[in-house]
Amino acid sequence: MEKDQLVTELSKVDFYRSVPADLTSKSRSGGVISIITILIVMLLLITETREFYAERRYSTIMVERVSGADNVAVDINMTVYDYHCKDIVIYYRLRTSGKVLGKIDMTHIFLTDLDDHFPGCMIEGETKIAKAAGFMEVTLRQAGSKNITLHHYIDHIILGDNVFHGDEAMWDDHIPEMVFNPLRDHSGDEGLPGEDVEYHLQLVHTAMQYEQGGEFSDPYQYTYSVKHHNTRDHYPGIKLFFEWSPITIHYGVKEYHHADLMGKWISVVGGVFTLSLFLHSFLVNSANSILDKSFASSTKLGA
Repeated sequence: MEKDQLVTELSKVDFYRSVPADLTSKSRSGGVISIITILIVMLLLITETREFYAERRYSTIMVERVSGADNVAVDINMTVYDYHCKDIVIYYRLRTSGKVLGKIDMTHIFLTDLDDHFPGCMIEGETKIAKAAGFMEVTLRQAGSKNITLHHYIDHIILGDNVFHGDEAMWDDHIPEMVFNPLRDHSGDEGLPGEDVEYHLQLVHTAMQYEQGGEFSDPYQYTYSVKHHNTRDHYPGIKLFFEWSPITIHYGVKEYHHADLMGKWISVVGGVFTLSLFLHSFLVNSANSILDKSFASSTKLGA
């Protein structure tokens, strides 16, 4: 008894009341539209699902201090011509006063002489520099004159994590390779005797995520300008000025939330079936209206 009463009470709040079968009719047009509707729903569901699981890359810009990044890795490959490696020294100086912060850690930097008949020193390897307003200086220990020129060639200078694979960035389809490392394959032979060659690098920290849920890499992308002026030091040098930006650019892959996918499915099914219902009603009513008018006209003519 209580069960029947409960069913009766629940039926009073039924929002989806059924229509008796004798009040409905089936039609071939309704069947055609139903088949077309199901095919469209399946196609849209497959499209939405594939779009949902496709890698969705994003980029954002923010002001952020990179924690634990007081020292930044530098991958350098350059050659200084006309001098042997024993004559070359590398410093890192403060930009404001020129005070030497210290010699570069040469543990993983290798200096290789080119040839006795063709003097030159290749500087290649990795080291770390303090993330301060400073510059790296490549100069001579001693020379017979101040009026000399340090002809050089820069293969590449990469700061932060090395995200390159050979000569291309791993994201070469999404981020131009030149954005990351424009100071590549550069010849510095345009300087005059007694002049410093200054490269001013405007650096921007970049956080890159290659796959959904993966770890971030931290390269630095930059643009640069070149300046020449008479040296104020004992000997001319090649100076790499690092200008650090507080901006961080994030490139990543959005997280998946399956509730969003369910919402898309519900929207597709509900929208398509509702539109099909209106379309079918419009076609049926239009056809009935045309038939009624034709029947009325034929009746009058027969009379």
